[in-house]
Amino acid sequence: METELNDQPVITSHPPANVDYTASQGTHYLLDLFGCTSSILDDELGLVGLAVEAAEKAGATVLATHHHRFEPHGVSAICVLAESHLSVHTWPEIGTATIDVYTCGSATDPRAACDLIELRLGATYAERARVDRGRPSAARFPVSNE
Repeated sequence: METELNDQPVITSHPPANVDYTASQGTHYLLDLFGCTSSILDDELGLVGLAVEAAEKAGATVLATHHHRFEPHGVSAICVLAESHLSVHTWPEIGTATIDVYTCGSATDPRAACDLIELRLGATYAERARVDRGRPSAARFPVSNE
């Protein structure tokens, strides 16, 4: 029997009622960048340096980095942060990068990291989505006054 994967959670019940979901556990920015400078997207050490600089600009603490260069091109660079993580994945052959900037707590500004990365990669078009993590979606689970 084949199992079909989809975007829906396996558990579909409502979240527990005894948990305060008014504050999120973190802010997660998802960036899709286009028209980026291909040579920068293929520079493994340069991208690690950019990820560290962006994390620090956001006020985050870098605990570790990991990176990998793909053949014939492309790079993945990840910073593990005390506040969560920042990752960069690139496709130099089409001038595209996808980035996650996820920070917990109120002492960081993940938007600052996003701004720096968009600028440094030379993106001509960017899509940015924000997700408040660690609480149910208000659209799916409206607050009840009962």
